[in-house]
Amino acid sequence: MAGTETVMSLQELIASLDKTCLPRILQVCSGVYFQGSVYELSGSEVCLSTGDLVKVIDIELLSVSYLFKLVPEKMPYSTVEEMVSLRPVGLDTCFPFTFTSRCELTLQNFTLGTGMAVTMLHIEQQDGDEESCVRCQLRGQQGASADVLIPFSCRGEFYECESDQTYTLQEIMSSPHLCSRHFCFSKKTKHGASLVFSPIYQVQAIMHCE
Repeated sequence: MAGTETVMSLQELIASLDKTCLPRILQVCSGVYFQGSVYELSGSEVCLSTGDLVKVIDIELLSVSYLFKLVPEKMPYSTVEEMVSLRPVGLDTCFPFTFTSRCELTLQNFTLGTGMAVTMLHIEQQDGDEESCVRCQLRGQQGASADVLIPFSCRGEFYECESDQTYTLQEIMSSPHLCSRHFCFSKKTKHGASLVFSPIYQVQAIMHCE
């Protein structure tokens, strides 16, 4: 399917659409038809042909009611900015976010020891040419906590920690960052493997027929 000059599969295109941008006119370039990809017209099944125009007026994600938890990435982040940029945009649940550092870091008057948990609270935009920072909370061995500002450019070997934050399927599929991540069920089940979601959409469209 194609919209303007972008060519992609119908599955990819529908997954990338925001319902607020509908209706959208699509043109069929080429493709292979799978089960459920034909439509019925006057009792007969009809396939889309190359060059056909389709006006998408609504999409509906055929969702489930489970809640899911993120599986922490095994690969390290090299900067604080990289961690922030890969958080889901537009979700109130993107913070707080907890990580650890593989190496010791000195931040302002506080030394971050190896393996100490650091919780990002929110982003603080600085005025002028000053670098943006994240306000983080550090918890010491005696239970005392301290807040510290960490600049985006801070480099190290950072690892994501497991979180109790849960997401609905709708939240996952509406976020480009989340839908590429691995998840597990929020409640323990006998199926312990991580999950990668591939959405199935119901598409309402209008076609011009001879």
